[in-house]
Amino acid sequence: MSINIRKISPLKGLLTYFWYYMGGKVIIALLQAIGLGILSLFIGNAFLIGILNFTAIAMGTLTILMTMGNKEVDWERFQLSMPVRRSDLANSQYIITGATPFIGLPIVLIFGWLGSLLHCSVNFNIDSIAITVMPLLSGALIMTAFIFPLALVPALENKMDTLFWVIVLISLLIPYLIVLLANNLGWSMIIATSLMLIISITLFITSYFITKSVYAKIDF
Repeated sequence: MSINIRKISPLKGLLTYFWYYMGGKVIIALLQAIGLGILSLFIGNAFLIGILNFTAIAMGTLTILMTMGNKEVDWERFQLSMPVRRSDLANSQYIITGATPFIGLPIVLIFGWLGSLLHCSVNFNIDSIAITVMPLLSGALIMTAFIFPLALVPALENKMDTLFWVIVLISLLIPYLIVLLANNLGWSMIIATSLMLIISITLFITSYFITKSVYAKIDF
């Protein structure tokens, strides 16, 4: 009698494992965003809505990146204990962190639309979505683009705790600086958000190939 053993691809196994450890934290951030969204429907405060947007879109990525120093969720140790390719490590990192910001996007859009129905002062149109959502999406991608390659530099290994928040701040500021530049030059919001996405996606993809290349040369 033959026994069929279901094989799981190394990449799927990594994604499953990392989501097991980090998915709960992302879900907590999303639940907090929903709570803030419900509160914003009653209050309609712009600052509260801004916190809602940040929590729903950027907080998940930030939470995942903060786990990099946790030995319980050590990305690299799988090279020693599992038949995974080094490229699978990079793939799993970038898939998870790249997809997480988009998970909270429906929450922002739903509460933004409901807020516009309940509060006349809240606008829900393409421009308002672009100015509130796109900078945070871009910032989350830029965070990943900077942090993963820098974390693999031996000289920075003991300095990442200090550099981490500097990188996060710079990553979030870059999209808003693009918006400021667009306003000063009289560009439309479509041009500003397009430039924002091009820069963030280019950095994200470039970072992926750099990280993948570095992994190929690391002795675990």
